Amino acid sequence: MNLYIGSVIFIAILGGIVFHLLWTRKAIPSFSTVDLTTIALFCSLLYITILPFKFGLSRIPLIQSFFFSIPYTATLFIGIRLIPRAGTTTMIICGHSILSQIISSGLNPLWWPYALLASFALELYFIITGNYLHTMKNALGAGFLRGLTVYTYFYCFSAPYIWHQFYAPWYIFIQTAQGIVGSIIGALIGIYLSKPIINAVRYGGI
Repeated sequence: MNLYIGSVIFIAILGGIVFHLLWTRKAIPSFSTVDLTTIALFCSLLYITILPFKFGLSRIPLIQSFFFSIPYTATLFIGIRLIPRAGTTTMIICGHSILSQIISSGLNPLWWPYALLASFALELYFIITGNYLHTMKNALGAGFLRGLTVYTYFYCFSAPYIWHQFYAPWYIFIQTAQGIVGSIIGALIGIYLSKPIINAVRYGGI
C-alpha cells in the first residue's frame, strides 16, 4: 500500500516536471481537429493490436511481455511519428487505457498511474532529447525506456497492489527483459512502417 502510494506521488512529480519544462520553454502544444481525430484513431488501434493477446497469447507461459510489446510499441510509435509533439504520447496511451477499461471491466482509477507513468517517462525523454522518433537511435532509446518502465512498474507496483499477486525477482527480470526486447523490436517496426504512412498523409491528401 505504502509503496503504491509512493509510486503515485512519484508519478505526479514526474508529470509536474514535464509540465514545468514545457511551460518554461513555452512549448505547451496545441492540436487541430485532425490531430485529435488521429489520436483517437490510434487509441482504438492500440486496443485492436492487443486483442490477440487478450484472446490467447497471454496464456503462453513466460513470454507474454514479448508478444504484447511488439504490436503495441509499433502502433504507438507510428502515432507519435504522425503527430510529433508533446502531449501526443500521453493522449494516445491514456486514451487507450480508458478505452480498454470502458470496453472490458469498467473504469478503475487504480490503473491510471500505470498509464501516466508510461506516458510521462516517454514525454520527458522526448523533451530532453528534443527528438520525437526522428532518428533510429532515438526510437531505440524510447523503446528501451518504455519496456523498462512499464514492466518494472507493473510487476513491482500495479499487480501486487491491484491484483494482490506477487512475483519472484527472477520472474520480474525475465518479463521486463522480454518487454524491453519486444519494445525495441516494435520501435524498429513502427519507424519502418511510419515512413510510407507519413508520405501518404503528406502527399496523398489522406
